[in-house]
Amino acid sequence: GDGQHGARNNTLQAGMLAIGGVQQDFQSLVLACNKDGMDALRQGQSNAAFEQFKYAESILIANQAEGDNTNLLAVTCNNLGCYYKKVGKFHGALSYLRRALKMEVELETDEVTVAGTHLNICAILSKLEKHEKAVQHALSALDLIQKRVNGA
Repeated sequence: GDGQHGARNNTLQAGMLAIGGVQQDFQSLVLACNKDGMDALRQGQSNAAFEQFKYAESILIANQAEGDNTNLLAVTCNNLGCYYKKVGKFHGALSYLRRALKMEVELETDEVTVAGTHLNICAILSKLEKHEKAVQHALSALDLIQKRVNGA
């Protein structure tokens, strides 16, 4: 489909960026891949989505020396988690979402985002029949939202 074409264009861009050595541009490319990936996922194009997310992940890995991109990695892991959840690969989803959660907490990401990650993990644990663990994540999400409401 057209998802592959998009990934190829991104590859060309990334190649040019590598030559230019511009840091900020690879970050915009990662964000663009994540956005395109989420759009594809919403439209049911899961293969195209997966390519975009994995490409974003590989750009981040290739640019590890370029300073701290934990926030972009957290977004990418979260999206990969959503992808795996959507295609029914729950263990893969859990592994990416747990990585995302750890980074989000370290970064002190806003409560609503962290709560959303907890709820995604909760839903997957439920599907895996791990209901007690699922409840813990649901309660964590609730706690974060209450903090947000009371702090407002």
